[in-house]
Amino acid sequence: MLLECVDENERLVAEQALLANREVKKAMQAAPHGQGMACTEAEVLAQGREHQRRMLELILGGHPEALKKGGVPDPAPAGVRRRSGTTRPKR
Repeated sequence: MLLECVDENERLVAEQALLANREVKKAMQAAPHGQGMACTEAEVLAQGREHQRRMLELILGGHPEALKKGGVPDPAPAGVRRRSGTTRPKR
């Protein structure tokens, strides 16, 4: 399969996804008898989190303002919640 990447970041993300997939396969093959699903699922989660972290790092690396900490400048007001006992009676 030939994959055309728009830029270097896309190439890195695609390459990392392939490597993550290979690691998941290794975990599945190395899993003890009766624990294949559990080991594979754990590796999928671990690889997925790491892949997500790397993508965020790549994408946000070019946008320093996105990395700034702080609250929302103008938070939206919260709506009034009615309790179930205070609803209007049906007519």
